[in-house]
Amino acid sequence: MLKKEYKRILILCTVLVLLCIFAVAFYFQNLIYVSAFQFFEPDISVEKIEVPTEKLSLSEIENDERIEFNQSLMLINTEYKISDSDVFNITEYKNSGVQMNTCMVSAYEDLSYAVLSETGEKLYVSSHFRNKEDQAKLYAESPELATEPGASEHEAGLCLDIYVQYNAGDNFLKTDAGKFVNTKCHEYGFIIRYPHYGYSETGIRFEPWHIRYVGKIHADIIYSNRLTLEEYIFSLEENVFYSVENYIITRQRPEDGCILIPAGFETYTISPDNTGCYIVTACG
Repeated sequence: MLKKEYKRILILCTVLVLLCIFAVAFYFQNLIYVSAFQFFEPDISVEKIEVPTEKLSLSEIENDERIEFNQSLMLINTEYKISDSDVFNITEYKNSGVQMNTCMVSAYEDLSYAVLSETGEKLYVSSHFRNKEDQAKLYAESPELATEPGASEHEAGLCLDIYVQYNAGDNFLKTDAGKFVNTKCHEYGFIIRYPHYGYSETGIRFEPWHIRYVGKIHADIIYSNRLTLEEYIFSLEENVFYSVENYIITRQRPEDGCILIPAGFETYTISPDNTGCYIVTACG
């Protein structure tokens, strides 16, 4: 009888110890997250305005010297998938074997240099562009980890999974480089695509190693307002113009093959958003 009682007490004590271990691990994991984001910035002011406009056809956009047409603001997930007709502008980064969308090459170079300068740690890339066939193979091997074909940003070359030596995955955030990336990458046009606050919108847990290029002003807005990319895209009302610092932003749904852009600016960046609209960013 005493032996049975002893076993029961031993089992109970073991369970309590394990619960304490899990609680402590959870506390310190969240402490890392809080530490990484303790210098969170205030919201950036975004105001609706009326502006003179210029009407352009989609074919004119691609041939206008004032306009950089890229794919930086494409929303890609299980609801808004890549179509078979989508063609992405992919290039190799500095003869490294790492392939990425051309729109983010310069920005990633700047981010990498800043990380090395500020932390002394070099960024490495574990996952970059992969085609649909590679994504399908990865999904077949690990459906619980990989995204289904057509729903991965890797297929557009717009994201990277990064790490530093000896620290990848969740451990990346424990490093100075990881903290720098998670609090400063917006200054270089990147966002943490799956932030710690975004699971209800993205359906994907926090991935502090997964960066996505969207362009600097958009990254600033997303970061400072604690948004996911999904929330940001749909916060931009169609055919409405917004003033943000020295930029004008508008999300245009084409009518008769044409969209409106704010008139009188020096440069424009236009990207499809993969929902049927185009996001125009005017500056200068």
